[in-house]
Amino acid sequence: MSKKNEKDFFDSPSMITFILIGLLVVLIILSQSFAIQSHMEAGDIFRSIINHNSVYLISLIYFILIRVKFGKKYFDYLNVIMFAFFVLTTFASLFTIFQSFGFSSILSLAFNVLFTLYFGYSFFTSTVIGKDLKLSDSPLAEINNGQYYYLLIGIIAISLIVSLVSVNTFEDVVVYLLEAIYQFMFVRYIYLYKEYIETKEKTSSKNKKEEQDEDTVTKEVIVEDDKVQDTSLDKPKETKRRGRPKKNKEEDLK
Repeated sequence: MSKKNEKDFFDSPSMITFILIGLLVVLIILSQSFAIQSHMEAGDIFRSIINHNSVYLISLIYFILIRVKFGKKYFDYLNVIMFAFFVLTTFASLFTIFQSFGFSSILSLAFNVLFTLYFGYSFFTSTVIGKDLKLSDSPLAEINNGQYYYLLIGIIAISLIVSLVSVNTFEDVVVYLLEAIYQFMFVRYIYLYKEYIETKEKTSSKNKKEEQDEDTVTKEVIVEDDKVQDTSLDKPKETKRRGRPKKNKEEDLK
């Protein structure tokens, strides 16, 4: 990869995964601060974490696993599990609209729907599942990687503004800010992965084209060499006369 296409340390997927793990740990701790301060039992705190932070907990397990050998080996399977979880989250946000209809719930549904489609489109297009479903030719491909990215960033920014308007405590402000940063970093992670796949596919197709051109040139050279050999065989051989050359008649008369 050329230097122009290289990512700096902040945009590298490795750095983003570490930042996401740290954000998720802080978010889970802050969201459970009330339970910890109330001196609840460990079992009650654990159940509260599972009930109220399922999205963060599943995401934390996902990013921890992809940092180890097991997760890297079964990376595609982990993405299938995450996609199924995001689909369930999207359905849950759909039912939330009927319970409490409002601008924030609409924004949450829009984010979940677009995020789930973006996740599936980015991680499954180059896999066997994506090729069987022909995701590269589906309506999802009408929106490119950058457009998905900026649409989601816009929804995150608007949702953050709406949330900050309605908060009353400093702790809620910090939690909403951290949630927005977490969503941004997750979207950035997907964007960089999709960009990596697209660059890899372009490089692969370029190499295949160069190999095909080299094969074509080699075949043309071989054909030209065969033609040259054929023409050399068809030419009649020149016979050389041996012995002394005949004298002219005038010389004989003398």
